[in-house]
Amino acid sequence: MSDALTTAIERLKRGGLQVPPAAEASLRRQLAEHGGALSEKTVEEFLQKFKDGIKSIITPVQVLRPGETQTVTEGSTLPGLTGDLHKMISGFEDGGAIAQMLNLNFKIDVAQKVMRGGGHFLTDQTDVDEYPAWELHRIYERDLPRGEKRGPKGTIIEVPEDAWDTEDGRWVKACREAGDDDALRVFQQTGRMVALKASGVWQVLGDGAGGYDDTLGNPFAPFAFNSGYGTDGVPTQECVELGLLDAGEKAEPSPFDFTKLFSPA
Repeated sequence: MSDALTTAIERLKRGGLQVPPAAEASLRRQLAEHGGALSEKTVEEFLQKFKDGIKSIITPVQVLRPGETQTVTEGSTLPGLTGDLHKMISGFEDGGAIAQMLNLNFKIDVAQKVMRGGGHFLTDQTDVDEYPAWELHRIYERDLPRGEKRGPKGTIIEVPEDAWDTEDGRWVKACREAGDDDALRVFQQTGRMVALKASGVWQVLGDGAGGYDDTLGNPFAPFAFNSGYGTDGVPTQECVELGLLDAGEKAEPSPFDFTKLFSPA
């Protein structure tokens, strides 16, 4: 394991994962557009409370209270954090409308999922010899998955270019933009979305390759808001059978800069 990866995992154990930049940027943008009554100081305090609260949800701490003999777990909850954030702006003009517009429950939920995904992504680098690739596939069902939209009178309209796993969908566009011909070939031959962990396809998938604006900028799942797709490791022998690796070839971990997963020291 590289020194950089070892250091990153130690920081993960200390609860150093940062709130995903996309989540903070979305809040900041909406506050700038609609929170005219809020001072710059209030906005910064609001954003700090948002980030600290999510970290507390993800990494609760063990506390020994006075007079007690056993530690108890302390940390924020989604309802508690949402309520605290609402209180911060409720006294301002149109504070209630601003809070409703921010859709905080959704943003907090997304940020939690991305932080957990970041932790999984980081620790997953340690078993790259055994599982050199990831496979993207559906894990959670959605009432209206990407690739479909509602039409008149509740009808379902197919939008194949918005789906992950169609011939002109997100995966194919990401493979082409990343120049991963092997991952593209595997998809065309088997319908499976499999690429080596070291492939650039994961980052461009999260960056919205093909012009998608609902992605989160991560090289790990969830790649987009409210996505039900995630990744699982693919073992070495299967990677060889798929033609992603030669027999005996050593796999590489993701080239991602792991320090980006953490807040400044």
